[in-house]
Formats: sequence, C-alpha cells, structure tokens
Amino acid sequence: MPQERQITIALAGNPNCGKTTIFNALTGSRQHVGNYPGVTVEKKEGRMVRDGRVIHVVDLPGTYSLSAYSEDEVVARDFIIHEKPDAVVHVVDASNLERNLYLYTQLAELDVPVILAMNMSDMVAVRGQRIDYEELARLLGKPVIPMTASRQEGVADLVAAIADLCEGRIDTEKIGVDYGEEITAECLQLQKMLEETRSLKDFPLNWLTIKLLEHDPTALEAVERLDNSRQILEQVEKSRDHLQQHFDDDPEVMIADRRYGFISGVFKQVVTQTPQQRHDLSEKIDKVILNRFFGLPIFALVMYGIFKFTFTFSEPLVGWFEMLFEKLANGVSAVIPDGLLQSFLVDGVIGGVGGVLGFFPLVLFMFFAIAFFEDSGYMARAAFVMDRIMHKFGLHGKSFLPMMISTNGCAVPGIMATRTLDSRKDRLITMMVTPFMICGAKLPIFALFIGAFFPAKDGANLMFLMYGLSIVIAFSAAWVLKTWVFKGETAHFVMELPPYRIPTIQGLLLKMWERGWLYLKKAGSVILMISILIWVGFSFPRTTVSSDIPQEQAAAFRMEQSFAGRLGKIIEPAVRPLGMDWRGGVALMAGVAAKEVVVSTFGTMYSLGEVDPEEAVPLKQALLHDPAWSPLKAMAFLMFCLIYMPCFVAMAVFYRESGSSRKWTVFLIFWTTVLAWSVSFLVYQGGVLLGFGG
Repeated sequence: MPQERQITIALAGNPNCGKTTIFNALTGSRQHVGNYPGVTVEKKEGRMVRDGRVIHVVDLPGTYSLSAYSEDEVVARDFIIHEKPDAVVHVVDASNLERNLYLYTQLAELDVPVILAMNMSDMVAVRGQRIDYEELARLLGKPVIPMTASRQEGVADLVAAIADLCEGRIDTEKIGVDYGEEITAECLQLQKMLEETRSLKDFPLNWLTIKLLEHDPTALEAVERLDNSRQILEQVEKSRDHLQQHFDDDPEVMIADRRYGFISGVFKQVVTQTPQQRHDLSEKIDKVILNRFFGLPIFALVMYGIFKFTFTFSEPLVGWFEMLFEKLANGVSAVIPDGLLQSFLVDGVIGGVGGVLGFFPLVLFMFFAIAFFEDSGYMARAAFVMDRIMHKFGLHGKSFLPMMISTNGCAVPGIMATRTLDSRKDRLITMMVTPFMICGAKLPIFALFIGAFFPAKDGANLMFLMYGLSIVIAFSAAWVLKTWVFKGETAHFVMELPPYRIPTIQGLLLKMWERGWLYLKKAGSVILMISILIWVGFSFPRTTVSSDIPQEQAAAFRMEQSFAGRLGKIIEPAVRPLGMDWRGGVALMAGVAAKEVVVSTFGTMYSLGEVDPEEAVPLKQALLHDPAWSPLKAMAFLMFCLIYMPCFVAMAVFYRESGSSRKWTVFLIFWTTVLAWSVSFLVYQGGVLLGFGG
C-alpha cells in the first residue's frame, strides 16, 4: 500500500487572537519548539491525528500583515510561499473582525487554501454585535468556523474542516481584493513580463506584482536575481510613477486603501449591531485601568501582588525543597566514603545544582502569576500606562513589552521581542536596557540573599523594591543612551488592546510549565556543567595542609589555594570596595555563563567549606552565619547582579539582533559592567557613611 503524502497546515493570525490556544488544542502534547533556520523567530510545530492520518501543524509567528517590515512577517509569508502548506488556518478574533481581516486580504493572494477560524465568538455578543458566518463564508469563498478555543467550543468542527479541505471534500474560491482598473492594469503588465521567466515559479505572480508596486524588499530582491531584472524593475518604476500621477498618492497607500475598502464592505454585510447594544465591558474597565491618575498606582499594585503571591505561597515549598536537597547531601555523605567522589557528588552536583533547584517552586509561582495577567489582557495595558513615563526617558510603551517578557522568564526572548520596534535606534536602546530587568535566572539570587538577610515578612516588599529599582535604572539608562549615544525622535506608539478575558486554568498551567521546564532543562544541562567546572576549579590542585590546623581553617586554605581561589584573589581588589571578598567576585564571574550559576557557585563553595559533610545546612543559613556578609553587603551584591552584563546566551542573541555588530556588543559589556560597579559602590560606601554597618 503506497505511503500517504504528509499533510501540512499552517496557523496564521494576529497577536492576541488565541492562535496558541488553538495550536495546543489541535496538537496537545505532540508538539515541539525550535527556531526557523537562520533567524531567531520561534518555531512551534506539532501534529494531529484524524482518521488515522497524521497532519503536521505549524504555528506561524503572530503578525498583523505579510509585509517585510519585521522578521516575523517575512518568516510567516516565506513559509507559506516556499513550503506550500496544504492549507492555512487563519485564526481571527471575531470580536475584532475589521482589524483581523487585513491579514486575510494578503493570505488570499498567496494561492493557498484558507480556513477562517473565528475565535472568541462568545465576545461578539458582549460587544453588542451579531456576525452572519454563513454570509461571511459565501463572500470570501472560504470555510468559516465559529469557535471559542479557550472552552474547546468549535475545535472539533475546525478539525473536521481541515480534514475535509485537505482530502478535497470541500473547495475554496479565490475571492480577494479588487484593486481597481488602474492598479490591475499595471499588475497585468508586470505579470506578463514575469511569466517569461521560470525562476519565480514558487511565487504567486498576482501577489508578486502587488508587492513590486508596494516596493516590497523581498519581492524586489527576488526580481533582481533574474536575467531580465533591469527591464522588469524599470517597468515597476514606470508603473509606480503612473499610479502616483493618477491617484496623487503613493501606490502602497492606494493598495492599502483598497484592502481596507474590501474589509469595510465585508464587515457591513456580515456584522449587525444587536438592539441591546451596550458599552463593551473592556472599555468600562479601561476607563479606570488606563486613567492618567490611577493607571500607574494600579500597575504598581499588580506587580506588588505578583511578588506577594509568589513569596507567600512558594515559601513552604521552597523550604521543603531545601530540606530535600539537604537530606540528599547527608545521605550521599553517609553512604560514600570521604574523597573526591563524595566531594564531587555532594559539593559539585548537589551543592551546585541543588542550590538553584531549591528555588524552583518560587519560579513556578512567579510564572503562574504573570501568565494570569498576560492572558487576562492586562499586560498589554501596562505598556500603555508606562508609555507616558517612558516617553520622557526617550522610549515608548512598545519598548516596555520586551522588558515585561524578560521579567516573565529570560532576557533572551525579551531581546528578540524588540523586533516589533520599527526604529533601529529604539531597538538598540531597548536591547541594552532590557537585561536590567529581574528575569527568571536572577530570581534565585534575589530570593537567596533576601531570604538569608531579611525577615520573611519583608520578602515581597524587598522584591517589589528591587523590581521598581530595575525599572528606574532601565529608564534612566535609556535616557542617557537616547541623549548621548542614539540621538533622534522617539517613534509613535500604536498597539492593539485585546479584550479582557478570564484566563483558563489549563492555559495558565501550560504557560507556567513551559517556562518552568526551560528552567529545569537549564539546571540539568548548562548549570550542571558549570557547577562541575566550578567544583573542579575549587578542588584542584590538591593542597596538603598540616594536621595541626583546625579543619575549618584547612578547608578555607585549600579553597584559597585552588585555581578558582587564586583567580578570586586576583580580582578581589576590584570588588573589595563593593563590600565583597574574593568569593563574591568568583560568583559574579561565574554568573556571566548563566545568572543562576551565582547561586550554584555559592552552593559549591559553602559545601566544600563545611567541616562535617554529614551536617550540611541550607545555603541561606550558611550565608547568614558567614561574618564576611551583612545586609548592606548583600544589598550591594544584589545591585551588581541586577545591572552587570547579561549571560553568554543573551549576549550572543544581542550580537545577532544588533546586526552582528561587534561594536555594540562590546559597548553593552563595558557599559553594563561599569554601571553595575558604580551603583554597587554607591550603595555600599553610602551605607557605610550613613552608619548601616560594613
């Protein structure tokens, strides 16, 4: 029996349309995440099974159009053009039909079957509207499936429509935008010239001609590779000049106007207002949330609530995890005799990785709380609230989103999220200040030192204070960069506000676990490897110590004479003015590999320094009883960790996103380190002068 051809479908849609929810509903656990070749855009793939047939599902990046203004848009349309999926499921926010149909007008030109998944259909009535879905399907010539994916409503109908379309049981018509006589005539003239070459067979010619008239960079680049490129490009300019003279406006503006005219006509024919039309609930809430006086205090309360929730509910589990690793270390010490193997397992593996994993519950609770406000629609409003303040610092609200993404997990996706910014200067500024935010990797450091040196009841308050300081530092740094390095006007900020929704438990748990799993994988790979290297650095060379010296002093002496100890002694003069000894310097250097490694480094050092391995104590307790530390020194150390250079992976992504600029990457390393040292110096020396102790 011949093997059936694999069916591939692509999910396309605007951001905040519920595309990810539909992807999860279709693929379940049969999915994986990677990156598209050559770019940093995330690639989600999965599979669904229908009547024994496996269907490959690709979740394209969320985008408002298929132009060439961002990497997301180029990746989405290149996949459709070159990979030629059997169908595209266009996920539409039914309650925001006009905005979402703009993407459809471009999908319809790509010669690929399209299904419209009208998600959030339950919100249509809330907005006082009624949509005639049958009429919409007739007007567009495409299957239209009403659904509310968050409640699994319509998912089965969508799966059936996908199967029917791919198996040829239903047809789709090619109904798109009528660009009018003048634009169509110029397109046909160009199309006639393009038909003479076979090199562009992958490109739909009607789509390509429109893109040439819009001066789309990708379309122009494709034509430039042709033998008769000169004649075609000359005709493109003649056609553009003709349209410019005829309409007294840019061709791309007229093309966009025709698309919006098509959308407006469809909207008027299929959408009616219900007799009980009333103000949208989202608009009523926004009157308070986005109020110029109440907006900022409400945002502060939301962030404080996140930290309060995180510290309050995670504290018992964190204590349980610490006790678990403490007993594990004691158990290994009791079973394995003294020597290198015991030290490797107890001090290198358990002491290093265990210190990081001990805070895993806290990280999970943080991810859960932030996911709640993301899915509810509030985080998009936070950007609007911050826009007024950020403008004064040379940024706009759109730059706040990468910072929030960094807080949600890691600086790497935060830096990648700056692709949504149109201005290269704004992108570079945002990429340089985004690493100042308290990401998931920094969270264990702050939790460790706050938990060791400050009362438990003040944990959330101090974390909220540090978060506020990170914003102040980021904004101030942006102002400096905008004033002295990247001079120019700040771009305007326009962003869609999604309707408020009640998050689903399934969605929150899925987001929490996805981000938490990345944290675990990092602990089981990068952090484990670096913890072993740190153990080697502190364990070798093996130094012989006189038996007359007390065990505690002997352990300290061996650490100081190790490779890592000698390196620490070299850099100690640089960190001594900040209230740190050589151990703090070594931890900071290790943190360049991954910020969590700061905790694992301290875990290894204090584990190696214990006199009796069978009486291991939690890392927080070891820090608290170390006379080399104090609350003031801990605060200075945290300020340094907050500001200094991002980890290797984040720097590599910065290098790539900055256009492989060595100059700006070196500048990022230099200026963040100098700023971290300066702020930490002021905190420690200022605290000493004010009598807060040394």
